[in-house]
Amino acid sequence: MIDYEKETRDAYLTPSRAAEYKRYNSVDWTWGRFVTWMEMRAVARELGRYQWSPSDQLLDIPCGAGILGKVLQRFPFRIVASDISAEMLTLARPEYPSDRLAACTQADITATPFPRASFACVVTLSFLHRVPLEVKRAALREIAALSNRVVIINCSVDTPLQRIKHAVLSRIRRKHVPAPCPAPLSEIIAECESQGLHVVRSSMVVPMLSACALLVLEKRG
Repeated sequence: MIDYEKETRDAYLTPSRAAEYKRYNSVDWTWGRFVTWMEMRAVARELGRYQWSPSDQLLDIPCGAGILGKVLQRFPFRIVASDISAEMLTLARPEYPSDRLAACTQADITATPFPRASFACVVTLSFLHRVPLEVKRAALREIAALSNRVVIINCSVDTPLQRIKHAVLSRIRRKHVPAPCPAPLSEIIAECESQGLHVVRSSMVVPMLSACALLVLEKRG
């Protein structure tokens, strides 16, 4: 049974835990860093498919340690970074272009203070694979309400191949911890569509080797 409060919502509320997360995903030579690098390339590619203007706002939620910040330097958005952890926000702030960072706001992704339909793009990474279905639904509902154009999310896809891979890795590496709440891709797409988010593209970040999928969604009129 997944303890959402302990393992996700309240898991990064200390400076040491936030710093450990940032090191694993962007500093140390880890599998997490490699997948994150591949994912950032994919996000940059998807953002590059659209025309953006300096008046457009992008919301990075949950922003974590601000790993997406370097990618966003290539685009003209005004950026709002948000996370439930103040410690994560402290690490994230320096990663964004200072002249275009409109705000760093502490908030729960399922109930934010932002005006509805105020963001041309909402990006949600490294979250949906960690939370149970009811939290996924609440987060997608909020994301859909905040976006007026594009949403980019990632998730961990549950397949027979991935289950075999995790079973083998768990025997080889005792510290191996798979994503706690993966879901079939069809289920994730159905949940997005139910919130008025049309899936225009989906791709595996590292085909075969990683369960991580990236989805590009557009808001229905």
